[in-house]
Amino acid sequence: MDGIRFPEVPLRKSGAIFAESLRTRMLFSCLVDADFLDTEAHFTPDAAKHRPVPGIHASSAFRLLMDHLGRFPTGGDLNQRRRNLLADCISAAEKPSGLFTLTAPTGSGKTLSSLAFALRHIEHHNAGLPDGDPRRFRRIIVVIPFTTVIEQTASVYRNLFEEEFGPDYVLEHHSSVAPRERHQDHGQDAENQRLRRARLAAENWSSPIVITTNVQFFESLFSNRPSDCRKLHSLGRSVVLFDEVQTLPPALVPSLLSGVKVLTQDFGVTAVFMTATQPAFAAAGDAVLGGWNPVPISTDEDGLAQALRRTRIQLPKPNEVISLPQIAEQLAGHGQGLCVVNTTSEARRLFGLLREASVEGVFHLSSRLCPQHRRERLAIIRDRLAEGKSCRLVSTQLIEAGVDLDFPIAYRAIGPLDSIIQTAGRCNREGRSAEPLPVIVFRPEELKTPPGAYRIATDKTVEFLARHPEAAEQLHLPEFYASYFRELYGLLGPESAKQDPVFAACEALDFPKAADECQLIGNETRAVLVKWGRGLELAEKLARQRHLTAAECREAQRYSVNLYQSEFLASQSRGYLYQPAEDWDFWVWNSDYDPDLGLGHVGTDDYNL
Repeated sequence: MDGIRFPEVPLRKSGAIFAESLRTRMLFSCLVDADFLDTEAHFTPDAAKHRPVPGIHASSAFRLLMDHLGRFPTGGDLNQRRRNLLADCISAAEKPSGLFTLTAPTGSGKTLSSLAFALRHIEHHNAGLPDGDPRRFRRIIVVIPFTTVIEQTASVYRNLFEEEFGPDYVLEHHSSVAPRERHQDHGQDAENQRLRRARLAAENWSSPIVITTNVQFFESLFSNRPSDCRKLHSLGRSVVLFDEVQTLPPALVPSLLSGVKVLTQDFGVTAVFMTATQPAFAAAGDAVLGGWNPVPISTDEDGLAQALRRTRIQLPKPNEVISLPQIAEQLAGHGQGLCVVNTTSEARRLFGLLREASVEGVFHLSSRLCPQHRRERLAIIRDRLAEGKSCRLVSTQLIEAGVDLDFPIAYRAIGPLDSIIQTAGRCNREGRSAEPLPVIVFRPEELKTPPGAYRIATDKTVEFLARHPEAAEQLHLPEFYASYFRELYGLLGPESAKQDPVFAACEALDFPKAADECQLIGNETRAVLVKWGRGLELAEKLARQRHLTAAECREAQRYSVNLYQSEFLASQSRGYLYQPAEDWDFWVWNSDYDPDLGLGHVGTDDYNL
């Protein structure tokens, strides 16, 4: 032995090792990113030269945002409530960094008010700290569950800041992001340079504002892969805005929330959990490291909810059922209307009933349509709604969060309570009617739901509403659905952190297992490229050249549909799929793709896609 003595390491309390596992990933992140950057600077100095590292410029950005908000209408009680929420955000921004919640209904201006909080928080806490001081806040990270919402949010932020701070100020980072054309780009060289900058920024989240998904954020936080962990150190001294937090899987609440708590306590992060339907995370109790005691930002949650009550929800009577043909007949009787159902098979059948009846202006949305197809269909729907043309939309729950549609009436098959409330957010969204407009909840003759947590939440909703006959008058109030979430967590959430597989793996310092277990939406789906629009060109190029560029692979995400593993295997056996290049794990749908219904031939009774 060489005489080296190692100090004795004291036994750690439960939870301390979890925090240490995150600190280990942070150290790993610093080493990996430094190694990548040093190697890049030595071997590819041109790439290093193009790597953007712009500053946050919080004071200037806050001024631009406030100038923009100052152009909004100010008259009426509703606009006063929105201004009050903005004032609450600006006031709370001067509080010490840590953990906050922002509970506000659809239409309250939450997206821009939360941005005002983040910019003012950074401006306030960075004041007096010299450039380069490690205590300075460095960036804003916005975490959103749905790519459609990410794209909307990124567009708003770019319109605000790109002219002043340049194209690298706002970064979108998610699986569906595709090359974005700008009027400044001229010629192939300029476009290639822009794509190179975007790729470099995404590698380590170096932009001042990063907009990403729940999956990208949390699965990276618990990853063991160098490419994923590389960006983790960029979380330090950031303001992280988590939107639509009710979508986080209850089974992983202890690890996900504990991870956020460690970021706020050890790495100077300020985190804001935002939603119209704030889950009862406090019900997790001791399962969350250090408990869950965030600071509310809004000072008048109930008043804001009451002021923004733009719908009247009509619940079915006990044992009252209705058939899909009856729903189709009622929907056809309205010039414009929305109906959200629980499964893709119900959506397709209801759409078929309306189409067979020659009803004008009928649309269908589900994940059987590829993302670009849905995006183009939504643009048509928005135009028809704005122009007062006939428009009946049948959709699965993908329409429920963040999609800015505004119908005069909505129907919703009985489902999870938060889904019902989210559907209500697509009715009278802009408050064009001073009187609340109807959201009709119905129980189909045969209640079909996706399996697992969705079915459990639906059953809990039915039971919960049966115990609260006054529910229709209270569904807009935060405390009412908080009580529902508390009961639901008792069914779906772990009683202790040890029952959370990610937390348990972290406690064992088993980094590969923690990465495998942290699957927010599961890994049981496979993407298949459809021959629709640009998808056809990409499929033909791959078959011809046996290669796609990285940019084309990202673009292909917009023209792909996800299949469950069982559906994928069944489609393979029936010859519906083919592989254009044997050495590429890339599959193309070679069967029916309906211009209204999207991908066909696959059984969809049990899935809400």
